Amino acid sequence: MNALDSKASIHIPIGIPNTVDTLKTFVEPEGCLSPGVATYGIYFWLWDRKANKLHAATMDGVACEWGLRDGTMIPWSRWKAGDITMTMEVCHVLMASPAGDVHVVGVRLLLENRSSIASDADVIVALRPLGPAGGPVNALAISEKRDALIVHGHAALVAEIAATDGGVLATDSISELALLGNIPDTSSAASETGDCSGVLRFPVTLGARKSRTLGFICPVLPGRIAVGHSWDGCGKPAQLDLAKPNIGTNGALQPDAGLDFYRKQRADALFRQADDYWSRYLGKFDVSLPDVRWREAMRAILGHVSMAMNEDAPDVTVVNYNVYSRDGIYTTNILQKTGRFDLAEKAIDYFLAHPFNGRAWPEADNPGQILWILGEHWQLGRDRAWLAKVYPSVAKLVSLIRYYRTTPGPHWVKADSLEWGDTLPPDTDEEKPAQKRQELKPGSCDGLHPEYTEAFDIAGIRVAAQMAEAFGRSDDAAAWRALAGDLFGNYGRKFEADLRKGYGNIAVLWPCRLYAVDAEPAHEQFKQYGAFGTQRWRYFPLATAHQGLYAGNRHSGHETIERHLDEPQMRGWHMFDEGGGSGTGGWAQIRTNWNASVAMPHGWAIAELWLLIRDSLVFEDGDKLVLFAGIPPTWFKADKPVELTNLPTHGGLVSLRYQATGQAAELTLKGSARPEGGFVLRLPPEFAPKVKVDGRTVSMATNGDVILPSGARRVEIKFAE
Repeated sequence: MNALDSKASIHIPIGIPNTVDTLKTFVEPEGCLSPGVATYGIYFWLWDRKANKLHAATMDGVACEWGLRDGTMIPWSRWKAGDITMTMEVCHVLMASPAGDVHVVGVRLLLENRSSIASDADVIVALRPLGPAGGPVNALAISEKRDALIVHGHAALVAEIAATDGGVLATDSISELALLGNIPDTSSAASETGDCSGVLRFPVTLGARKSRTLGFICPVLPGRIAVGHSWDGCGKPAQLDLAKPNIGTNGALQPDAGLDFYRKQRADALFRQADDYWSRYLGKFDVSLPDVRWREAMRAILGHVSMAMNEDAPDVTVVNYNVYSRDGIYTTNILQKTGRFDLAEKAIDYFLAHPFNGRAWPEADNPGQILWILGEHWQLGRDRAWLAKVYPSVAKLVSLIRYYRTTPGPHWVKADSLEWGDTLPPDTDEEKPAQKRQELKPGSCDGLHPEYTEAFDIAGIRVAAQMAEAFGRSDDAAAWRALAGDLFGNYGRKFEADLRKGYGNIAVLWPCRLYAVDAEPAHEQFKQYGAFGTQRWRYFPLATAHQGLYAGNRHSGHETIERHLDEPQMRGWHMFDEGGGSGTGGWAQIRTNWNASVAMPHGWAIAELWLLIRDSLVFEDGDKLVLFAGIPPTWFKADKPVELTNLPTHGGLVSLRYQATGQAAELTLKGSARPEGGFVLRLPPEFAPKVKVDGRTVSMATNGDVILPSGARRVEIKFAE
C-alpha cells in the first residue's frame, strides 16, 4: 500500500435506492471514488509547483473531514494540500439520454487558496484499477481533446475543461510517476491483467484568498453489464456472492450515451438534480431539534438503509450481505416510520416470498418477525387494499408458527415458501441446499435463543389478530388471540424470572411489547437500565437501551444516543460497521484495500440508532403516544424549538412544535394523529411544572407524565423558579 492508494478505512455507497448493487458508487473521504462496483478508482491529487511537491489526502498526516449535504446521500470531504484547501463533492443520478436512462456520477472539486499570496498548482486526476470498489482496466486511453479518460472504449471520466496534458500506462504505476511530478506521454495502453492507469493534468492559478471549482462527469458502467447477486446458498455463517462483475447474463447491459452526450453535461446540473431527487425522496417527514446531529443522523440513516435495497431485496449492506429477516425488519421499519411505504412494501413482498432469510438454514425468529413487520405496516399506514392483499399470507404465517410451536417435531420448512410440513413439494436434485426442505428447530437463532424467537412469535400473532379484526375476520382474531395467550403464558413460566437474560435484553419491550411498560415484571427489571456506550456487535447496546427507554428511563434514550453519535465512525456520514466480522459477499471480486469482513454501513446497527432516536421523540404504548420520553432535560428549556413534521405513528401522523421561553414553554400539536388513549407528555419531574391543556389545568404524575386527550392542541407549561 503506497501513499496514493485508497486508505479504505471508511466508505459510503451512494446511488439510486433499489437498483442492482453493482450500479452503486463507493466514495472514500480521501479524495477517491469508484463509479459503480468493480470498475476503477478515480483520485484527485494536487501538485504544488512552487514547493515541487504532490499533495494527496491519502498521505500520512493529512487530516480529512467529511459530511453529507443536508443529511442526504450527497457526500463531501475536505483536506489541506499546502496552502490550498480541497473539497470534493459527489452525487449520483439517474438521467435520461438518447440511449436510454443512464446512471451518472457528478464530481465537483473546489480549490480555495487560504494564503495571502497567489498559488500555482496542477490538479491531477488519476484513474487506476485499485479504488474504493475498483476492478480490472484492460484498456485505457485519453480522448483527442484531452478532456476524457476512456476505459474499454467507453467514457469513464469527462472533464468540463480540457487538460493541458495527460498520459496512460499499461501498469498501475501512475502514482509513482505522479509523486515525482511526471506525466507519461502515451495516450493509450492495454493490459491483459487489467493493470492500466493514467492521469489528466489541469493547471490552476489561484489569487490570494481566491477559489475555483472544477467539474467532472463519470458515467456508471457504460456498455457494461450491471450484474445482480448470485448468493451461494450454503455459506457458513454468511453467504458468498458468486456473481462475476461486468460479465455473464445475470444482469442488464447498461446503455452508453456516448462521449459527446457526457461532454454536454455539467456537474452543477447533476447536483441540482440530486438535490431535487433527495428532497422528494425524504418526503414530508422531518424533525428540527436542538442537537442538529439527531436530524442529520435520521436523514442519513434513512438514505443508507434505502441504498441497501437491491432489486426489491432489503439487503443488510451493499455488496457484503444478502437479506437477513432479523436485520431487515428493523431497516424496513425505518422506511415505514418515514412514510416510504412504497419501498417498505417491496421489502415485505420479498420477506413473504422468502420467509427464511439470512443463513443457509432456517432460523425460528423469521416467521414472527415477518408478522411483526406486517403489523407495523398496517398500524402505520392503515391501507385496507394492502391488508386485503397480504391477509392470506398473514394466515399462513400464523399457521406456520402454530405448527412448529404446538406440534411434535421434526418441523419441515422451505426458505422460499410459506408452506410447511407435508404440504411442501418434494425436493429436486437441482435445488441449492437452502432451497430444499429443511428442519426448523424451535428457538434457533444465532445458535439457540428461544427468549427472542418466542417473543417475536407472540408479538407477531398478537398483531395478526389486530389485522384479522380490521379485515372483518373475527373468528380468526379470536383464535389467534387465544394462541398468543397460550404462548405468552408459556413464555412467562420460562423466562419471567429474569426477562433480561440472553436476547430478552433486546426484545421484551422493544420491539415486541410483550408486557406493559409501566408495570411488573418488565418495568421493574428494565427501569434500572441507564445509558449504554458502543460495544462489539453495535446493535445490542442500542436495543438494550431501548428497553430502558420504554421502562421510563430518560437517560437510556438521550445519553445512549449521544454516546453513539460521538463515536468516530458516526462522524460526518452517520454510519457504523457491524462491530465484528461480517459476510464478505462479493468483495473478493473487487480491486480494493477494503477489509472484506467489514460491512459498512451495517443495516441493523444503524437502524437501532435511528429507531432509538425516533422513540425518544415519540413512541407507541398500547393505544397511547408517548412524547419526549428520551430527549435531554435541557431541551425542555432550550431556546431552539423541538419540531416534528409528519412522523407516521400507530395513532396517525404526528406534527408538533415545542418552544421554551424563559421559565415557560408551549407545545402545539398540529398533526392528524388522534391516538385512542391520548398522548402522554413525559416531562422531567424535577422541573416541577404546572400544565394547562387547551386552557384547562391538568395534574402531573410523579414520574412527570401528563395525559393529553386525543384532540389536544395547545399545552402551556410553567416551570418552577
